Amino acid sequence: MNRSQVVASLQMNYQAIKEGKGKWFDKRVAYTIARSFVDKERHFSDTDFRRMEEILQGELKMFNVLVQPVRGILLGMLLANGKSKELAIHTLLTDYQRLRDVGFRASSYSYFSAYLLQFTETAEKEFVVRRGQSIFEEIKTHHYFLTGAEDGSIAIALAQQEQLESLTTKQVGDLAEEYYQALNECGFHKSNQLQFAAATAAMLTGEFSIELVEEVKNVIDELKQLGLRFRPEFYNSIITLGFLATLKKVDFRVLQEYLELLDEKTNLRFYKDFRYSLALGLLIHEEMSILSNDNLNISALTITMMMAQEASAAAAAIAVSVAASNSSS
Repeated sequence: MNRSQVVASLQMNYQAIKEGKGKWFDKRVAYTIARSFVDKERHFSDTDFRRMEEILQGELKMFNVLVQPVRGILLGMLLANGKSKELAIHTLLTDYQRLRDVGFRASSYSYFSAYLLQFTETAEKEFVVRRGQSIFEEIKTHHYFLTGAEDGSIAIALAQQEQLESLTTKQVGDLAEEYYQALNECGFHKSNQLQFAAATAAMLTGEFSIELVEEVKNVIDELKQLGLRFRPEFYNSIITLGFLATLKKVDFRVLQEYLELLDEKTNLRFYKDFRYSLALGLLIHEEMSILSNDNLNISALTITMMMAQEASAAAAAIAVSVAASNSSS
């Protein structure tokens, strides 16, 4: 698909969501779900969504932590990945219980961690969740008051990385902290978003990379030239773009094109920052999609994991933002 078709597909999926069970979803939630279908070049089915939600509600206890908007986003992400059978729900809930059994919190955000475990072989899941819990605790030692249930997914993502297998969990936590301090010196405000971005940098590189930090500075400059404010909700996308820039040239004119198309074709007139976040996500997906065609030393599985983790991070960020705005209104 060309970019115009990508945004048209995004809007088509958004409309299908809003005309169905997602009628009352926040626009940002509906577009986040729609984006996951565009990424996979699939079409949203309200029938499948309702059926999967019915299965999920039948499996969950009456009093559970999986509430909106996380429940809707997760179901959308599963369906976008072709997971439309009862087994997908069973696997998600089983993996959630694995996480709970090793000490992860009972939280709707822990389901994002469970979602990521579908990309791990069953025989390796126990090791990954235990390593992930240990990494989570190491991150927490550096920023006790910043680290919450929403950070569990990045701990699992770190535990899934082959290039980090040679490091102890303490070394992984220390690497994330080294990035935290370096990025703070680049102008990133100390925050949960910075902690998430620092962990993403550690996940992508496997060791501290001055090159990545320099490319991140360049990305910030490019975004400023396009009129994008340097906001915390963009931190993770900036890190991912910085990493991509260490592998290949990133054409930021594409971002401008996506911004113009989103302004023209979507219902996000009053959601400027989210529109920017969405455009960044579409640019990242386009750049990742062509990585394997550039004869780079990066496997298709690594690209798949990067895309899954980026999508999960974006979805978690929207869920946190929407939940916060709902609680303050």
